[in-house]
Amino acid sequence: MDDAVADFVKVRMYRGILGDCFLLTTCIAGETKYALIDCGVLQHVPAGDALLKKLPPEVRQKVGEARLKAVQAGPDQIKRIVADIIKTTKHHLHLLILTHEHFDHLCGFHYAKEMFLDKSVVIDRLWMAWTEDPADPQAQRLRARFAIGRAAVANALAMAPELAAAGGHRLAIAEGLAAFMGLAEEVAQKPGPKRAAAVAGQPRSNSTRGMIEQMQLKVGAASTSYLAPGQVVAGAEGVGLTTYVLGPPRDEALLQKDAPSAGGAKEVYLTHTDDAVALSSAVAASARRLKVASAVRAEAPDQPFARPHRWGDGKELGPDDPRTKLVALYRESKEAYRTIDHAWVGAAEALALKMDSDTNNTSLALAMELPGGQVLLFPGDAQIGNWLSWRSQDYPSPARSGESVVTIDDLLRRVVFYKVGHHGSDNATLKELGLRKMVGGRLTAAIPVVEAVAAVQGAGSKVPGAGWRMPHPPLHADLVERTEGRIVQGDGDPAAEAKAFKENPTHPKHPVQVQHQSEDGGVWVELTFPIEADSKAKSRSAFARS
Repeated sequence: MDDAVADFVKVRMYRGILGDCFLLTTCIAGETKYALIDCGVLQHVPAGDALLKKLPPEVRQKVGEARLKAVQAGPDQIKRIVADIIKTTKHHLHLLILTHEHFDHLCGFHYAKEMFLDKSVVIDRLWMAWTEDPADPQAQRLRARFAIGRAAVANALAMAPELAAAGGHRLAIAEGLAAFMGLAEEVAQKPGPKRAAAVAGQPRSNSTRGMIEQMQLKVGAASTSYLAPGQVVAGAEGVGLTTYVLGPPRDEALLQKDAPSAGGAKEVYLTHTDDAVALSSAVAASARRLKVASAVRAEAPDQPFARPHRWGDGKELGPDDPRTKLVALYRESKEAYRTIDHAWVGAAEALALKMDSDTNNTSLALAMELPGGQVLLFPGDAQIGNWLSWRSQDYPSPARSGESVVTIDDLLRRVVFYKVGHHGSDNATLKELGLRKMVGGRLTAAIPVVEAVAAVQGAGSKVPGAGWRMPHPPLHADLVERTEGRIVQGDGDPAAEAKAFKENPTHPKHPVQVQHQSEDGGVWVELTFPIEADSKAKSRSAFARS
């Protein structure tokens, strides 16, 4: 690296996980500071040997046994990662950023709770989105609405074993998405003292809400900030980088937009409370019929039909009742394909999909500016509406009289690092108004994914090729083109990644350096962005490849 470079920013992505955990090290004017952005791994990922035993031969063959065998158990890997974070930062984080309430972004605060909560570990500041602000009325309404849907999906998931035994009905999509939402513990949790304590306000670290709350308590209200779109946070308040808050939006029409659409019929909207209540009612009715006590929660509504219209199993009907024959016909095994007892499964999976997307869209999306104008883009798992909302304001917004403002196109033009949203899925990177606006010529990218783990989620655990395609092939191809191959991935080949950065440097004098940890299992890859001594006085408009 050129002698003219004294200051730098390092972005460390932790590897071997389908989840987000990034450590920023800034060295500016001789002062070193650390920021942690999320810390999580997908729920219930077993070690490779255990994973192989669970999968049918055709799935193992499709994904590749060597790739599956290399998978690290999620809880063990995240503990190794947290140990590295604490060692690297010397027990002092200057800033903790939690982007949104998903297990694969937060569970390090559960699995490694003792390390984070140890008194020797100091965290100066905590940043979250306005959607997490307990004093914000709009945030309160959104959380209350989401809690109803969350309870409905948890009730439905409690039925999964009985549905499989009763005729092969599965909740594969909902079960897979529950790993993001961290619902497994809630499914197992029955009403009792622990549940009452959680309701009373005592954080339960095995829930995503509890993980957030325990970090809020650790850092303290006075040192916690809930950031709003359009806000610009001065470098002195963070880790020396000026931070532009892009999202999540306040506009609920955008907050609720999860996917592109070609017309009103294809728009996707935030789950209606009525839909969640109806699902809970249907699940409760099915649970009572199959005698599944765990799915009949105190908050579950009663049967959807008035008592005169309930037929049950027909035993309550007299032999001369004309409905008796109808019930008998309905229950005939050869007519099973006509029944609607489990029609609610489709609604449960649709609701789980929508809730997953809605949570992603509440991601705290940040553009962090280095001295000289380079920008690091951390969008969390923001989806389409969140990305589109970035264009609805300049930065800062509102601006004071005479204050200079920055546009989103200017920020995107100067992006030199893109944390690819939602592990490279198809609806978490805006194309024409997002990735293709990153034209500065120095672009690098990081994809936090383990493809073998993604491939065996949901239906992919039983059907070859039916799992999650992460990263999405067209998106990955576009990234390769725009970065000239300068991509690091959670399960990438270190030699190939290092070669791409060497053969296609980001700058002739001050290229980004890539380093892979070789000891301690190699849990990270790190990119070092030099801050050229002569760039600090340059205007943003002077930012260019050379």
